[in-house]
Amino acid sequence: MALLVVPAMLMGQGSTQGRRAFADSIVPVGGGGERGTVVRTALTSEETQASMDFSVSLRMRNFDELEARIQAGDKISAAEMEARYLPLQSDYDRTAAWLVSEGFTLTTSDPNHTNLFARGTVAAVAKSFGVTFARVATDDGEFTSAVTIPSLPADVAEPILGIDGLQPHRQAHPPPRRGPKVTAVTSAGGGYFTPSDIAAAYQVPSSVTGAGQTIAIIMAATVQNSDLSTFWSTTGLAQTTANFTEITLNGGPTRSSQSNDAAEAVLDVEWAGGMAPGAKIRLYSIPDLGNNSILAACSQILSDAKSDPTLRVVSMSFGGTEDGNNSLIQEFAQMMAAEPGMTLCAASGDGGSNPSTTTGYYNASSPLSVSYPASDPNVTGVGGTTIGFDSNYNDVSEVTWFESSPPPAAASGGGFSAIFSRPSYQAGTGVPSGNARCVPDVSAVSDGSMNGSQFGAFTVLNGQTAGAGGTSLATQVFAGLLAIVNQARTSAGKTTLGLLGPSIYPLIGAGAFNDITTGNNGAYSAGVGYDLCTGIGSPKMANLILALNGILPPTISSQPQSTSTVLPLMVASMMGWSVV
Repeated sequence: MALLVVPAMLMGQGSTQGRRAFADSIVPVGGGGERGTVVRTALTSEETQASMDFSVSLRMRNFDELEARIQAGDKISAAEMEARYLPLQSDYDRTAAWLVSEGFTLTTSDPNHTNLFARGTVAAVAKSFGVTFARVATDDGEFTSAVTIPSLPADVAEPILGIDGLQPHRQAHPPPRRGPKVTAVTSAGGGYFTPSDIAAAYQVPSSVTGAGQTIAIIMAATVQNSDLSTFWSTTGLAQTTANFTEITLNGGPTRSSQSNDAAEAVLDVEWAGGMAPGAKIRLYSIPDLGNNSILAACSQILSDAKSDPTLRVVSMSFGGTEDGNNSLIQEFAQMMAAEPGMTLCAASGDGGSNPSTTTGYYNASSPLSVSYPASDPNVTGVGGTTIGFDSNYNDVSEVTWFESSPPPAAASGGGFSAIFSRPSYQAGTGVPSGNARCVPDVSAVSDGSMNGSQFGAFTVLNGQTAGAGGTSLATQVFAGLLAIVNQARTSAGKTTLGLLGPSIYPLIGAGAFNDITTGNNGAYSAGVGYDLCTGIGSPKMANLILALNGILPPTISSQPQSTSTVLPLMVASMMGWSVV
């Protein structure tokens, strides 16, 4: 990148003497795409006085040990987390005091005293962190972003892992959304498939609905209650807007209701709530999908989970390439490890084995890559399948999701992580040889097919019917099914799942998942057991619930016709059997 000429007032003070630099907290700007292009180095007075949200993260103690324990399936108490792994409260308080002394306002709180979220002017950030700002353009617009490495005074820097939010041009994105290709016949969804169709395909027992569970969804958009009501009533589901809450963070979304983020938010809430019609849904609505906003949402979710034991599933239908700033990746990993009782799932992406860095779609000439945060070992990566339906919407097949026509092509994201080593729960389970984290872990429906034509999932956006698909759909389907598993485990007196990997990889070949053996995502083909297209497969819910030590409430399909059947029915009910 060419040398930048920047006004002296934005260079910061004392940036080389008595300070520690945080090179991993930014990504070099230049080259276009997600890395952006510098379009102007001199900022206006209005731009320097604009507000900026950022975060400072402290380093957790004994983190490698903690990661190894979590990935081995250990259950770690809050008391042990505090005593051995979380940053010291005294370091957190000292860092907070320094930020306040520099004139910053603290915003979102962190119950694990690991991340400090703050707000100040661009000029104040430049001075305090010794960093240079410029105007940087990407496909998402133009931003005021850092173009030099931030630093902190040595006496402040010792416990600090990284500084984030200084490059708002770095944005995650929902996977590209694809509507239906052909609407073959009319169902309750007007030619699209509905949650009831998928519940039948995945053998979801009617006696479990996700009751008593809460799903958190993160997206940079809001939704209209009227759209939710129309969706759930049209599809004949018992879910209602009384179960839906929207939580706005840092002022809420900045894009219009017509944006791709808005369409994603509607898909997420409608389908997570549709698959688990008894569960509550919380949409954490953030200004954008920048790193700092995502971290703030995660922190708020963890804070809420401290007082709400039902909030144990988090769904993220967004991602980006793994070449992000390294401190952010560890900051996110720390945050997820700090609450091992949570199950996080993220879309593996719609770019197959070779996602384009500009569009997110599959492009055979793009490098092999996987999507982050799905590649984080603390997250369950969700790939995509195509379910084949007959004319009555009964499932008859399931293959790897790959759409090549019309272009651009889209497919289930998967492959080898370039930054994460293989977690212990993947070792010795039949995953491809090597030392890298393999993605995805599981899969679920991304689109449907009928009579050779592909078609999408029913959604309602701004009062209008629309089709949707991709791994963002798969992620919401899987999040809803996780809430159902947690309901069944809670009924059995068990804890909720937490990190999913240690529990599900031993189930390969045990009948708890549909093994997807047909299709490919570009470079990788589906096959028996684990594969880099669909992971260990899609869920067979009745079997999966039992395999994960849940119990199913009894189901009575018809009323007894005579008193001679009453006693057997009572006994069966007491024993927890299904009565049919």
